[in-house]
Amino acid sequence: MAIHPLTVRHLARKVLLLLALAAAVAAIVWWRSSATEVKQTVSSNQATTEIKTTPASASFNKQQHSVNDPSSVWVVVNKGRMLPSSYTPTDLVVPNVSLSESFESDNMHLRQEPATALEKMAAAATTEGLELMLVSGYRSYGTQQSVYGGYVASQGRAYADTTSAQPGYSEHQTGLAADLGAQSGKCQLEVCFGDLAEGKWLAANAYKYGFIIRYQKAKTSLTGYDYEPWHMRYVGIDLATEISRSSQTLEQFFGLAAYTDYPSTPYELKVGT
Repeated sequence: MAIHPLTVRHLARKVLLLLALAAAVAAIVWWRSSATEVKQTVSSNQATTEIKTTPASASFNKQQHSVNDPSSVWVVVNKGRMLPSSYTPTDLVVPNVSLSESFESDNMHLRQEPATALEKMAAAATTEGLELMLVSGYRSYGTQQSVYGGYVASQGRAYADTTSAQPGYSEHQTGLAADLGAQSGKCQLEVCFGDLAEGKWLAANAYKYGFIIRYQKAKTSLTGYDYEPWHMRYVGIDLATEISRSSQTLEQFFGLAAYTDYPSTPYELKVGT
């Protein structure tokens, strides 16, 4: 029996339609498979990138130096961590930089390591037309007693405690802290120093020489003191670089308690601890 030509064409169309559908399904399957592979590749690449950008501080050894020994370059002194009244650094020298007072003054001394670092930093600033000056360095327990007492007498205790340390609680007694200023004397020991070219240069470059701005802007609740862009604390280049990168205070970096006032029982720092 012969098949009608219309029937043949009808069957042919059905076969072509089925082939087209099969091809479409195959294309969709292939696309989904390829998309999955792309996602896996991207995910893999992202994971690799995260590994490569892991912060260097993850391997930083926080046990290199003591934070409790007054003679350590990492010692942390604050309103809750007190230095012995008799502590005096054994390697005090006068740095070869511009001084605000006579070189014979105790206040113009620093420990040998920060003094050398300050000389290098001041020389680097000079190459950019900036002249830094040491305004205040080492202060003995007795000297700090006079400094703090002067603030209390003139401004009251509440104000004094935001800008000056009580004797035994000052970083200056360690010989590792330096109040710096512009040789012009402009904005000396004032917040506006941070807006001067010298202050901006220190904020951007001090870490390269081992110094940090100890009392940072908007960190009073962590340091207990108002912002002091002039107060440089020597901690060594490695730690200063970490602090600069993270913008943390020493208390934050080492996981130590922060004090905004003086506790009734402070932690006593001791040589050899």
